[in-house]
Amino acid sequence: MPKKRLPTETWYKNIRPIIWKRDKGKCVRCSVEVSLKECHIDHIRSGVFANNKLSNLRTLCYKCHVLRADIKHRGMVQRALKKGVIPPNWRELIWEDVKS
Repeated sequence: MPKKRLPTETWYKNIRPIIWKRDKGKCVRCSVEVSLKECHIDHIRSGVFANNKLSNLRTLCYKCHVLRADIKHRGMVQRALKKGVIPPNWRELIWEDVKS
């Protein structure tokens, strides 16, 4: 997560809709359509060097968010397994951003 979190109201009423609309209501990884309510807005670069600039945010579906190779997302794995969102062999499906 970025060092400084935006107020919840700003995040949900302003930032999320902007990113979701920009990404045409689809997961930028797998192209599945996701509702604004269900989408995950992900920080492309997270951690200490992260920021909340629109260029550092993207829309992901729950499954792609869980399977992203980011140690900060590991807490989501157990919940996703219980819900059947990801298969038992989820480790084989982990993805990383290609650095350019």
